[in-house]
Amino acid sequence: MTAHPRFAFASALFTLAIATNANAADDTKTDDKKTGDGTGSAAPTPTVVKVDNSDVSETPGKTYYFVGARYRGTIIPKFMMNLFVDEGATTYSNTIGFELDIRKDGHSLIPAIQYVEYGTGDIMFLQKGKDRNNAGNWTYVNSSLKALYVTVDLLWGTEINKNFEFEYGFGTGVGIIFGDLVNNWVSFAPAGQKGDLQNAAGVGFNKCQTVGAPGTGCNAADHQNSQENKVGAYVEKSWFSGGSVPNVFLHLAIPQLGIRFKPVKQFESRLGFGFSLTGFWFGLSADYGLEKPEKKAAGSAPMIRWGQR
Repeated sequence: MTAHPRFAFASALFTLAIATNANAADDTKTDDKKTGDGTGSAAPTPTVVKVDNSDVSETPGKTYYFVGARYRGTIIPKFMMNLFVDEGATTYSNTIGFELDIRKDGHSLIPAIQYVEYGTGDIMFLQKGKDRNNAGNWTYVNSSLKALYVTVDLLWGTEINKNFEFEYGFGTGVGIIFGDLVNNWVSFAPAGQKGDLQNAAGVGFNKCQTVGAPGTGCNAADHQNSQENKVGAYVEKSWFSGGSVPNVFLHLAIPQLGIRFKPVKQFESRLGFGFSLTGFWFGLSADYGLEKPEKKAAGSAPMIRWGQR
């Protein structure tokens, strides 16, 4: 049976319309899969930011914070002691502490808490300008004093290159002193004996364990203005107890010089040296930076106008 020509033509148009509509739907689904929103636009790609840790530059006007630890060694030379007494010896003290560096525009304000050990062995002292042959003018001292200081350093820097700065400034603070200071009388050792102690000339002395006869060095009459019998490893009293050992002590370091080294963004180190009330010191410190890396905003999707594909 042969279809009527008009019917056949209409059927062909209907079939073509269905096929065209199906192809259009497939194209739309494909675009939706590609874009995820059916708009036909490319999906935005987030910006991946890599922080350059070797960039050690500091933004003007911005404050940076570092926390860390320090060590300082202080040398008290014999010649400084000899300003007040004769004999004596060069001594060395150790300091450890924790610090916070508050830094802005090349200037550092560094508060710190530090512990100092002032320990020594037995040291012979002779009263300044007194007769060396009189045992009453000699004593021996042994320190186990310690201190806890609260200090602040103020430093300014001059850039050498991007990683190094020359720094200069000063430090100040106050400390609490504790521990014992033995200050004991001595007597001359018998001829031919070395005794408990020797002075720089090799003369022997014995520590006074008890009060002895006048003229031996172990009697109050042998010492000017002595109100205590300083025998048997006598411990000096503190200021608060009417003695000569300070309970508080001022920290003052002028000048204070050094080199600041910053190899990466979040680390700094210092090598410093200077002069303080307790002698010549050198120090090392290492601090970790609390700066958070600045990240750029991630890429945003392009604006799509209504009806745009």
